[in-house]
Amino acid sequence: MESDVKIMHLVEYGELPAEEVPIEEVAEDAYRMLGRITVEEYETPRGRFLKLLDEYGNYIGKVLGCPLERVSLGSAYQTAFGLKVTLICGTEVVGWIYLEG
Repeated sequence: MESDVKIMHLVEYGELPAEEVPIEEVAEDAYRMLGRITVEEYETPRGRFLKLLDEYGNYIGKVLGCPLERVSLGSAYQTAFGLKVTLICGTEVVGWIYLEG
């Protein structure tokens, strides 16, 4: 089902989106990655912060203010740091995750 909601990219310090990638091309890999991450939870003034870690303990993404089970994929783009997928909760971008090369 197509949505009228335009998903904006989250840009971190020093990162510029280079090329948008159709989310359908990376959805399977993104959901597989989300299924095997480790989550560290922190309470912040802005809500619950979920730090997403890969199997080696590397920081690969984050979610702010939304339970991980309610997160879905927003958009994807190639950056100088790798393939980044935004994570949405409802119609809001709440985080991102980098996919393995």
